[in-house]
Amino acid sequence: MSFFSVFKQGQTYLNTWPQEAKLGMIFPENRVMKTTRFAQKTMPIIAVFSVVWQQLYAKSDLMAFSLAIMTAFLALLIPLQGLYWLGKRAASPLKAQSAAWFYHICERLNKIHEPLPLVQEQPTYQHLAEVLKKAQNRLDRAFWQEL
Repeated sequence: MSFFSVFKQGQTYLNTWPQEAKLGMIFPENRVMKTTRFAQKTMPIIAVFSVVWQQLYAKSDLMAFSLAIMTAFLALLIPLQGLYWLGKRAASPLKAQSAAWFYHICERLNKIHEPLPLVQEQPTYQHLAEVLKKAQNRLDRAFWQEL
């Protein structure tokens, strides 16, 4: 998987994973996704603000300008860190307990004739996210209470 495809996979995973409070107790995804979404919204503003602020108050100071550029650069990297983690996580295979849970949810979705993602060898976290999204849309709220 190429470097940039990891970011794209991370964004896909971010958009696929259902934001259920019950899942937040089991998986770290909810916290990482909440932080990444926040960073995607605020860090570009902070990056622009740091450069503009420096230009308003220290126009002739070259050292302050270089620090402002470095701050802006680092602020823009924060959401990329979250997307990279999510991309790597989406491609990693499920652990045994999560895989058993994945197949259990697939059985419940099969009973209502819901199409499922194709799993080649071992299910990944992206497959789990797709199945959970379908379960969120098609199964009743009692499903989430059973977890």
